[in-house]
Amino acid sequence: MISALFAPVVSAQSEQPGDDEPADNEYTYRIVQGDQEFEVRPIQGDVPAEAFYDYRDPYQSRENPSWGRSFSSRGTTDYQQDSTSILMLYEGPNGVSLIAVHDKYHENLDNATAGSSVSFQLTGLPDDGEWAMIDDDYGWRIEDEEKGDVAQLDADHRAGAAGNDGEPPEGVDARLSWAWMTGRTDGMAYRGLAQEDLSITLDPAFNENSYHRVGDDRRPDEEPDDPEEGEEYNGTIDDWQFITATNGGEEYKRVWFSSLEEEVRIETVPASEPVTASLSGPEQATVGQNVTFTANATDEVEGYEWTINGTPVESTDGSTLTHSFDEAGTAEVNVTVMSAAEPSDTASSTVEVVEAETQTTDDGTPGFGIWVALIALTAVILLAARRLHT
Repeated sequence: MISALFAPVVSAQSEQPGDDEPADNEYTYRIVQGDQEFEVRPIQGDVPAEAFYDYRDPYQSRENPSWGRSFSSRGTTDYQQDSTSILMLYEGPNGVSLIAVHDKYHENLDNATAGSSVSFQLTGLPDDGEWAMIDDDYGWRIEDEEKGDVAQLDADHRAGAAGNDGEPPEGVDARLSWAWMTGRTDGMAYRGLAQEDLSITLDPAFNENSYHRVGDDRRPDEEPDDPEEGEEYNGTIDDWQFITATNGGEEYKRVWFSSLEEEVRIETVPASEPVTASLSGPEQATVGQNVTFTANATDEVEGYEWTINGTPVESTDGSTLTHSFDEAGTAEVNVTVMSAAEPSDTASSTVEVVEAETQTTDDGTPGFGIWVALIALTAVILLAARRLHT
């Protein structure tokens, strides 16, 4: 399911420039889950992924920009939603990163939903990539190991990770398992996805299916969790979304995954040709009369947006617009077609709208034919009356 909700992209500013080149424009990123496939574009920013994520950690000096007591991502709050896990690609000065954020941060816990637990098993991570952020990678700093997150990374994919809880399952590059409480978030950022042959598989386990959940001692599986222990940790993640940039990076949209259980593949594919729109319809229309315009596109289209003289109008089936004009003049009809292969394209058509014609005679005198008919009818009646009296 692809959402039609668009929002402005949050711009990240910083004094921390990087040196790496941005992703190659010869390929694009595609997300696959079962029969669901869609192309995505990275959110653009001026700071490294860890600064964009902006994890706040009380185990820092108060002079450190990351100091804070939220144990949450503060840089992604505009994208976060309650009881929702999001994925996105972020392109900063150091390359392209895969970012995951679970749940929504709240300063006022009265407005927050209970936390939950999530596990991701990742395979296909680039060998030259690195963990820009594992939130919360502080299990060795706290006494309550049961409520700490788990980071199990193989030897080739430990770069940037401060702690490690052992080897991941066989054949997996990393298993990350998070548990967080009411009003907080959890997540990660893995940098180094500007690869022409990228193919990462993410196998999720949400809520009670996660590797560990507060209130049970499964490591590995034993008894199911006890929701009465640690209720602030035992809420649920109900939605899973991918955030993708749109409109040349100025906005973003949410794409809902169809399953919380099925694995997701993140891959690069040759860049698609941008969609091209065309519009067919009449060059002239009459006031009050319905006319139809039809949009065509060179690629599979996700949506159509119609305007007449800049004012949005509704279409019954998307690709066609049936409309009647209220007044004479020149009207401009526009249709914007949107596809997964951004950017969108707009086609236009100009229509001359004229008043309905008034009934006329051959010599152009309005209503003359009616008078002729009335005179003829009167003559017939008079002639008939004369014959009756003779």
